[in-house]
Amino acid sequence: MNKYLTIFRLSWQQALTYRLNFLIWRLRSVIGFLTNYLFWLAIINHNPLIASYNQSLLITYIFIAAFLRNLVLSNVSYSTSMEIANGDLSNYLLKPFNYFINWFVRDIADKALNLSFFIIEIFVLYLLLRPAIILPQSLLQFLAFILSGFLAVILYFFFSFLISAFAFWYPEHNGWPLRFLFIMFSDIFSGASIPLDIFPQAIIQLFKLLPFSYLIFYPNQIWLGRLDQNQLLSVFLIYIGWIMFFYFCLKLVWRRGLNNYGAYGR
Repeated sequence: MNKYLTIFRLSWQQALTYRLNFLIWRLRSVIGFLTNYLFWLAIINHNPLIASYNQSLLITYIFIAAFLRNLVLSNVSYSTSMEIANGDLSNYLLKPFNYFINWFVRDIADKALNLSFFIIEIFVLYLLLRPAIILPQSLLQFLAFILSGFLAVILYFFFSFLISAFAFWYPEHNGWPLRFLFIMFSDIFSGASIPLDIFPQAIIQLFKLLPFSYLIFYPNQIWLGRLDQNQLLSVFLIYIGWIMFFYFCLKLVWRRGLNNYGAYGR
């Protein structure tokens, strides 16, 4: 346990070593949030009801989506594809710790750092913008939101790691082309920028078949209280199903990838 706490602390220190890069990243996050917020505010001011969203629901969705983006979609485990492609993975395979846990801890450290700054940023923006934010109506609803966020983090970690593992076979450009597509699909289909249920019903049904909507959209729906008990149970069962699916896919792909791995420093 102590070695993983050390990894957490070193990951935090490493991120703060490159302060300018980190500050630019946080500035980009704030600009992205403000752009999305002002865009939807302009639309809702001209149309008081978008699908089933009034102004309070839509603005709350945007704030919670920004929080979930920092919690779920912030990710450093993409670097595993580079370690596979250039042969650095060999150094980790010889060390006495679990490679997956190592990266999960580093991921959590990165998320904790991003969230700590995000909370300050969003508090300042809240004081400036004074939006009407909807809060959970019960402790149970809030706890369900926390649980969904935790499951979304695990789901995204396994999904992201699986994408990185394909660098065993496609090491060109450190696996970045596939990673770029994954990031793009995650951003569009997760509901990070737009509520998915404003689309036509046929498209909504398609979103439900994909894992991306469980990263941001469904935790957001739980916060807003838009799911009944049966829907809530169904969502959590689907979370578990997707997590198990990506976990076993990752184990299979990783095992076969290691057999294919030459550590040539490609």
